[in-house]
Amino acid sequence: MMQRWADARASIRKSVLFWWILFVVIQMAERVFLLRDAMEQEMPSGPLLLKTLLVGVRGDFITATFALVLAGIGAGGWALLRQGWTALRHSPWLFALSFRPALHVGCLLAGLLLFVLLCVDMGYYGFNRQHMDFVFLEYIGDLLAPAATTEGTNVQAMQQTGAELEDTGKWARRLALFLAIQAAGILLWWWSFSAAVVPALDRWRPGSGFQANALLVVALVAGGAGFHHSGPYGIRIAPIGSMVYYTLAQNPILFAAEALRIAVVSRGTMEQRANTEAMPYEVAVKTAQQLLAPADTFVDPRYPFVRTTAPSPDGVRFSKPANILLVFLEGLDRRYLGQTYGEVKGTPFLDRLKNDSVYFQNFFSNGVQTSRGLFATLCSTFPRQGAAAMKTRYAHDYLCLPSLLQRQGYRTEMVIGQHRDLNRLQTFAARNGLHQLIDEGDFPANAERAGLGIVDGALFDLCYERIKLRQSEGKPFFLTTLTLSTHHPFAAPLNHPDVQLLQQQVQDKYVAALRYTDLELERVFTRLVREGLLRNTVVVILGDHGRHEPVGSTDIERKAGHFASPLFIWMDESLRTPATYRPRPVSVIASQVDLAPTLLALNGGLPALGSFAGHDLSCVLVRDCLPNQVAYLTSVYDNLVGLASAEGLLLYSFATAHFQEATLNFESVSDEQTGPRQLPASRDRELMALYEVANVALDSNRLWSWREFGTRL
Repeated sequence: MMQRWADARASIRKSVLFWWILFVVIQMAERVFLLRDAMEQEMPSGPLLLKTLLVGVRGDFITATFALVLAGIGAGGWALLRQGWTALRHSPWLFALSFRPALHVGCLLAGLLLFVLLCVDMGYYGFNRQHMDFVFLEYIGDLLAPAATTEGTNVQAMQQTGAELEDTGKWARRLALFLAIQAAGILLWWWSFSAAVVPALDRWRPGSGFQANALLVVALVAGGAGFHHSGPYGIRIAPIGSMVYYTLAQNPILFAAEALRIAVVSRGTMEQRANTEAMPYEVAVKTAQQLLAPADTFVDPRYPFVRTTAPSPDGVRFSKPANILLVFLEGLDRRYLGQTYGEVKGTPFLDRLKNDSVYFQNFFSNGVQTSRGLFATLCSTFPRQGAAAMKTRYAHDYLCLPSLLQRQGYRTEMVIGQHRDLNRLQTFAARNGLHQLIDEGDFPANAERAGLGIVDGALFDLCYERIKLRQSEGKPFFLTTLTLSTHHPFAAPLNHPDVQLLQQQVQDKYVAALRYTDLELERVFTRLVREGLLRNTVVVILGDHGRHEPVGSTDIERKAGHFASPLFIWMDESLRTPATYRPRPVSVIASQVDLAPTLLALNGGLPALGSFAGHDLSCVLVRDCLPNQVAYLTSVYDNLVGLASAEGLLLYSFATAHFQEATLNFESVSDEQTGPRQLPASRDRELMALYEVANVALDSNRLWSWREFGTRL
């Protein structure tokens, strides 16, 4: 009897091993198949391909382990139903005899489900170059919805699916090749297991069955963690700079599971907004639309910001696409420009650059944190009031600048001096148009570090190398970067007398750090100009937000100062004509959401239909225009929202349910307790309407839909 029990356990171990690796094999086979699609977008180097496959296999082991565990639980339950607890206690070998065939059935069902999901993912990746995501889940929801609901969405989804299925020439060959690769992988593993693995296991004699079981359990636990202490998170933060191969490395089941989690989180209702006294949503939508784009046509009531767009009729247009260099200077606050501390100027280079740029005196960041500033700038979308969208809503649909530039043939890259998972940046970037994300792991080993990461000098040096490479290729490029040295704790290198002096004499360490950044920016910017590497290039310099710290002489300045980012737009001489550029300071109201439509319009890429919250400001480059611009502001630090217009600044605090007014220079005007209101009451309604619609649309994934509107761009 003991021998039977030992044989039964050995047989179960072999079955577990067979199915576990088989689940990995069929997932690897899909990745091998999708490699052809990836290579059509970008040819990998040998190390990049190897890293992609290794990261992918780790994710495959995670999914395979959980599939095996679920099959084992089902098999155990079935065996218990057949044999009962008595058999498990007194005749375990009989229980094992029932468990083994049940395990095979459970694994077969799990394998079939996994195979079907991989088939679907294979088809979706071929269409969208993305694994099953939020958009796919939304489409499936429409497909399964009753035909009488959601304004006929079911009918549209059914018709689209039917049309795809009828086009057999499009998918039949692809499916046949996929099935052939899957069959080859399965047969190869079957043969290897029978011819090599089983004989090896039969020859192997562990000290006891317990040792063999323990070894298998340890292997399963390690596989379930993806052979990484961070588990699935280790797959998501894989150090793969190419967004094409980062996406390929992601496990499709884990990817879809995360999209499903985001979908569940996003199912909040409009009534759950923080502002419990909000106006009716339909009224808020009309108010917000009238404020943002009174002359445009909003095309779908489900998507309140999707509208027809057109370049400004008196705007600037280049004859051919220009390169774009977008520089976010961490915490750059316009209140610190033009300042002198004793005999030391704080930002002499930026001060000179003002005179050779179109400098926006009344520019605002839309949010108060890096993730919100990047999101607003790249996607022309207002940040949400709660947790940042880039962190919590990264699987949603957005219409972003890098994606649209990609469609124009641009090479799109970002360079940062921190970890690539900063604020879920890598996951967000992979979905929204970046070809390459370069982080701290891609810098030379001797790159100087201080504070939170790579110092700005080394960051600008790497940007120089990327620009030099891209210019040599002769194709338009988009490069954006985010500095770090002016982030708390302001650990800037003391490599210049000015920085040393400011560090010693000025209590605010931000000032010395800003002088260091100004010096390094001047060094690399001057070199780029001298070597002609900024030819045919527009350079945009701004802050991701103002100071993090509450700085100012009044309460309202300490709150509103978080939004005090400057904006410089500079053009290379090759782009300058009287019709395209007139350097000067301008007073027009502008914010980060205006940059994407402006840069697209300059290069002839502004789509006819879009969801941008901002506007094309290119006319400002040559003349004063757009007097009715507004900027929407949101702060999680002070739990407030605001609206900047030519009339002044309006803030509303959710903590005190109180409106405050100020000038555009953050000087208090009046409040309800000390004097009469200066701004019209209509501004109150417009502010609260923007707050409500922006948050509801973002949380419910109703900002943009590639499925609904992608073909109409």
